[in-house]
Amino acid sequence: MPANLTPQYREVERKYREATSLAARIAALQEMMAVIPKHKGTDHLRGELRARMAKHMEEMEKPRAGGPGSGGPQPFNIRKEGAGQVLLIGLTTSGKSELLNALTGAPAKTGDYRFTTQVPMVGMLPFENVNIQLIDTPSLDYKDIQSQLFGLLRQSDYVLVVLDLSKDPVKELEEVMGVLDQWGFALLEKGQSLDEDAAKVQKPATLLANKADMDEDGARFQALESACGSRFPILRASCLDGAGLGVMGREVFQALGKIRVYTKPPSGKPSMDDPMVVPVGSTVADAAERLHKDWRDKLKYALLWGSAKFEGQRVGREYVLFDGDVMELHG
Repeated sequence: MPANLTPQYREVERKYREATSLAARIAALQEMMAVIPKHKGTDHLRGELRARMAKHMEEMEKPRAGGPGSGGPQPFNIRKEGAGQVLLIGLTTSGKSELLNALTGAPAKTGDYRFTTQVPMVGMLPFENVNIQLIDTPSLDYKDIQSQLFGLLRQSDYVLVVLDLSKDPVKELEEVMGVLDQWGFALLEKGQSLDEDAAKVQKPATLLANKADMDEDGARFQALESACGSRFPILRASCLDGAGLGVMGREVFQALGKIRVYTKPPSGKPSMDDPMVVPVGSTVADAAERLHKDWRDKLKYALLWGSAKFEGQRVGREYVLFDGDVMELHG
């Protein structure tokens, strides 16, 4: 069967051939994979595109000679830990490092000069009995590390776009989105569902309006809300007076779309200090299999405390769990 490639695909293919950077090639390739006609005639070509993407992503993870991490550990290769991996992204001097310090206690390097952060810094943001991996990243407009930052951004679960309320946050957001667009990324807006076939890599995001203490009358924050509040969730914070920092853990955990589930043995008590973190919408069977793969086949039912109609209610494998539920599994 002929491929019957469209003019739109041919144009994106031309962009791929003419791309001069690895990030630009990956962005164009992502778009090619989104617009290629999906039928039997393109099966082989789509397989080639996936293989090419895998090769480019492997190249992306390799440190550049003379660049950060060359000849040693790769600082942009960060294993996910905790309830989710969340990146602080933004332009230079937006206060990302100060936020990491204030929220996690991690010793991120801070300064009032450009490009203070040259490699990612990791901290753990606490929320009640779970921790969220929070990563301060170099400025998006720091050209020397953009290719490596691209890979880290691609694997992350969520991004906090840090905007500076001492400047024009609406203009900053436009610059941030412009850089992301060049890399083949788009911020997921309110009401949008994740589309794995989209031309851009979609990233769930919250806007974090920082340095609220420098916006005394709130005019710049109001301008940001007016321009973007219908499109993105917006948080407001100040590292100087602590405004907004106390609720950050809860807000980020909820934004990740996760819930905490606990297990208990028969006639025993649950350990409420070590929850299992699973996606919203997970069923008893999903959580049981996550606990141990053997439960996939042997699980018959569970006794449930929390969202059940009564304590210890017997529920089936497909019962949808809620945050704080305690389950006792039975095979």
